[in-house]
Amino acid sequence: MDQTLPVLVGDKAPHITLLESRNLIAASGTTGLRTWEASLHLGQYLLTRPSLVRGKRVLELGAGTGYVSILCANYLGSKHVVATDGSDEVVANLPDSLFLNGLQGSDAVQPMELRWGHALVGTEEEQWNGGREVDVVLGADITYDKSVIPALVGTIEEVFGLFPKAEVVIAATERNRETYESFLSVCEGRGLEVVHAEFPVPPRAEQTGPFYNDVMPIHICQLRRR
Repeated sequence: MDQTLPVLVGDKAPHITLLESRNLIAASGTTGLRTWEASLHLGQYLLTRPSLVRGKRVLELGAGTGYVSILCANYLGSKHVVATDGSDEVVANLPDSLFLNGLQGSDAVQPMELRWGHALVGTEEEQWNGGREVDVVLGADITYDKSVIPALVGTIEEVFGLFPKAEVVIAATERNRETYESFLSVCEGRGLEVVHAEFPVPPRAEQTGPFYNDVMPIHICQLRRR
């Protein structure tokens, strides 16, 4: 997939190329081999607020094809991006997308496996990610299933524990109200405040690229510890 961004950012032509499966979900059950609408919408949100990630160390949860991570590294001036996913297959495919965007061998983006609900520290290394700070946590379409939400929120809690000043922004597609309310409920129960940014999906006729479905609402949520 090729995505042309609507504005020029910095001195680079705004263009992202991704290797993905557009018309199917992989037989292994992973959804991370295609770019979903929430990633494109989160990208649009960041383009209007580049200061959120400029010069920052970014952690992306559920990076999938790497669209948001590549956008941050190539066009929004992020200091470093850790592109994580819980699927071995997805993490193994991320270098292909990085290669297509001139990031092969670069220190700007680091693919990493991260399984939600599993401890970040006290396992393979004494300090997670070599002790490097995280300033911003991003995630797109990672609240898709009620069964994964407690583990996801648990990981976000642990990130807050390691990096109390981190900003967390999630783009959540509301495919059904019950699943989205489950996400809100789990956050509430864990002492996390969900603040909704005013950034609706633009009607398709008003989109200037990338183009994506305007039928389902996509919420831009900022998570904060109470």
